[in-house]
Amino acid sequence: MNRRQMMARCLAAGAGLAATCAPSLSAWAMPAGRAAPHIVFLNPGESVQGTSGPHWQYVSRFMAATAQRFGMQLEVLYAERDHLLMLRQAESIVARRVAPDYVVIVNEKMTAPSMLQTLARSPAKVLLIHNDLTDAQRAVTGHERGAIPNWIGTITADAQRGSFRLMEYLGQHSGEAPARVIGITGDPATPVSHERAAGAQAALARRPHDQTCQLVYGDWSYADGRDKALVLLARYPQANILWAANDSMTLGALSAVRDRHSSAIVGGFGALPEAVESVMRGDLAAIVAGDQFIGACAMVLIHDYHHGADFALAGGARQRLDYLKVLHDKDAARYNEIVFERHETPDFSAFSRIARLRHGSSRAYDFNLQSMLNTSLNTAVKPVMSPAKNVAIYAAPSAAAGNA
Repeated sequence: MNRRQMMARCLAAGAGLAATCAPSLSAWAMPAGRAAPHIVFLNPGESVQGTSGPHWQYVSRFMAATAQRFGMQLEVLYAERDHLLMLRQAESIVARRVAPDYVVIVNEKMTAPSMLQTLARSPAKVLLIHNDLTDAQRAVTGHERGAIPNWIGTITADAQRGSFRLMEYLGQHSGEAPARVIGITGDPATPVSHERAAGAQAALARRPHDQTCQLVYGDWSYADGRDKALVLLARYPQANILWAANDSMTLGALSAVRDRHSSAIVGGFGALPEAVESVMRGDLAAIVAGDQFIGACAMVLIHDYHHGADFALAGGARQRLDYLKVLHDKDAARYNEIVFERHETPDFSAFSRIARLRHGSSRAYDFNLQSMLNTSLNTAVKPVMSPAKNVAIYAAPSAAAGNA
């Protein structure tokens, strides 16, 4: 079995109804006598790759590896892109006889306020990731550690700055003519869709002759990205830049550019294997990397909080991390080697503030992607298939097992 087949098999595993990561033997393991925290992640994505791609499976994978590194227990429940199932999963956590220590949720299809209200009845502490609440939602729900005291924080990647960097790069590499841009962002009910669109528009606004021909919403799928790009390229044959808000739509748009024999350059978000390889071949101009690491970053914050280093004292309870990186040329090959070709996953433990606090540092978190890619775990997390639907057990290898 080659590495890509092995990765596909691992990512095909579903969510863990009893998923645990055994304690690591590293220096970051749980102190003797203290129970490992039990964390449940309500993953909005699909347990088996579907039309929207394996993004959320990768989020779980890197999250599990980081939990293993810290000696924490991780359980992942997939909602299969069904926001109503997410709400039922939140209710099921409240009904448990033994509550988890932490629950990680996503504001998928604007469901976070309802989940926060539900989980307020649980002693578990709640961390929101990836999609923040909208201003309108916060006006009703409040803020972290307010009316819902067990909502301890929010952690998002700065999608607007990531999109800004992408559009700056595409603009610089589109030739001397003014930029004429087609954009395909995500669905209108997802906050990150609007953030990515805003970043692209902010970059274009810096040069008065550049403009967006049209921005449309998409459903995150390859087919939708391709179909919308075909229509838009026919409508705007002068377009020389096309961007999309995730890998699947970006690759679909690239297919449309080829079919239309357009000279437009294409870039997007996500940095999953197929997209990164396309950048390496020179087909895609660039891809924004880092979104699939948001769960791993969340594990670092939970680890520190659990050990008395409250992340709110280092950047606030609402953390917006500026680490997204535009991959192009040789950067893409380096990323592919470290993130997808190796058995090990990138090591996030160095971003913990625990070690820094021992040396008197109180600086904010700096999840620098470049330094992250320069390190790797000593052991790999191996998802073990379970016969139950949507179940996978994340198990750490024994000390003698070595890397899988």
